[in-house]
Amino acid sequence: MALDIRRLRLLSELSRRGTVAEVARIVGYTPSAVSQALAQLEREAGVALLERDGRSLRLTPAAEGLVVHADRVLAELDAAEAELAAEQGTVRGSVVVGTFPSAGAALVAPAIGDLRERHPDLACAAREHEPEDGIALLRSGALDLLVLEGYDGVEPAPAGGLEPHPLLSDPLLVLLPADHPAPDPVALDTLRDAPWIAGLAGTQFAAALERACRSAGFEPRIVHRADDAALHHALVAAGLGIGLLPALACTSAQGVRLAGATPRPPSRHVSALVRRGALRRPALAATLDALRRRAALPRPYGVGDGTGTEGGGVPRAARG
Repeated sequence: MALDIRRLRLLSELSRRGTVAEVARIVGYTPSAVSQALAQLEREAGVALLERDGRSLRLTPAAEGLVVHADRVLAELDAAEAELAAEQGTVRGSVVVGTFPSAGAALVAPAIGDLRERHPDLACAAREHEPEDGIALLRSGALDLLVLEGYDGVEPAPAGGLEPHPLLSDPLLVLLPADHPAPDPVALDTLRDAPWIAGLAGTQFAAALERACRSAGFEPRIVHRADDAALHHALVAAGLGIGLLPALACTSAQGVRLAGATPRPPSRHVSALVRRGALRRPALAATLDALRRRAALPRPYGVGDGTGTEGGGVPRAARG
């Protein structure tokens, strides 16, 4: 019995994502192609792997056991590839980095530029992904490294079995219209009656704002929702609301000013995820090192004592 490793990855992903449609969306296949690949895996295995549960599919006990073994095999393959690459001792090949927009602009793009100069035989590409999607792609092998975000006190996306490497902590700043009279830092409870701009419902970004306002003793009156920082800035500049954004996502947009906040909002923590053992690949180790170098550059955010005076990364207009 010979089991195809690519089909095993799909089965492993189905065990985490729950539906063929979701697996197809994550890996970039059509649902039909995923279904056909899983059916072929069943024929290779010689046992039933999937059961119909209404309109959805459920893994059989045999499939669940196979996923456990498959995940071990996939981890061993990653480790074997890393050892072979390490034997060569040179930084070459390809690395695909997943990222969210503001870290992509402030960290990933500059790091890839650094790598191009230092290691001309390394091809490094960036892909924009939300954390939940990126984690699945990292597990499946479609990404080699994922830059993702998390917030103090907010439940992160599950990333069990992957190896985290912290890059920087990013303060949340208050976005105010340029003529707003609030001091810097501003007491959040003085803004309780303001119209607020929040992230999309259900995201860690949205939860962080709600947590910050509740810690100041009130529920925010959310009027607008957006994950794009350029839209946040535009809404604030038009006098339509105020918001909280991570410093990496802030820009000196006309009509907007930044301020620290008290009590201090949850910090955003930016980290890199890799599969266990993968850093034995010189190319991946060099990529992580380039990201760390960029993240370590101290830059003033130009705001008051509510945020501190320095942080890693350049404020840019991109989603937080």
